Amino acid sequence: MTAERSLVLFSGGVDSSTLLAREVKEGFNVVPVHIDYGQRGARMERLSCEAQAKARGLTLETLDASSLGEGFRQRARKDRDVPFPHRNLVILAIALSYAHERLCTRICLSINRDDTEDHPASTQAFIDSFRAMAVTLDKRFEIATPLIGLRKHDVVLLGASLAVDFSKTYSCLLGGERHCGGCAQCLARKRAFRLASLPEPEGFYEA
Repeated sequence: MTAERSLVLFSGGVDSSTLLAREVKEGFNVVPVHIDYGQRGARMERLSCEAQAKARGLTLETLDASSLGEGFRQRARKDRDVPFPHRNLVILAIALSYAHERLCTRICLSINRDDTEDHPASTQAFIDSFRAMAVTLDKRFEIATPLIGLRKHDVVLLGASLAVDFSKTYSCLLGGERHCGGCAQCLARKRAFRLASLPEPEGFYEA
């Protein structure tokens, strides 16, 4: 019996790298996809995605929507780390079309419990609404959020148990060679590792 094809929306961060490892362990035929939507960290994310995919014996697939993000950023009323509002809605729509093209019936997002409390487009209500829309297009589509019941530090612990190399993950919003240590994503990452009682490499953060 052929394994179900699972498209994993992949950013190369702690959560999506853990999700990728989990999907592989669960026996899915995994298609890791990184979307460049003009985010500052796109290049560093892609390098991390490539390293994590290679470690699992997979080949990363990439989609370039950077011109869309740049167009929004040029017209933004203020400088943004994320180029456009409601990012998850846009990314999921792209993923849904790509999943159809790649014959994937499962789309996986690495949303964790903390995300559901901090971001409107990561809430259970949003996911349920998108899931309902997706199945009207094709009843085979599954929108899966396997990490949604876990706090970020629990995701770190799960990733460690799956031998994820966190030193090769990327989380920073600013896109530098090293994590800045001060943006929202870096602070959330630091807190998660602290609560998980797991160290990160010396010099991993600029501050």
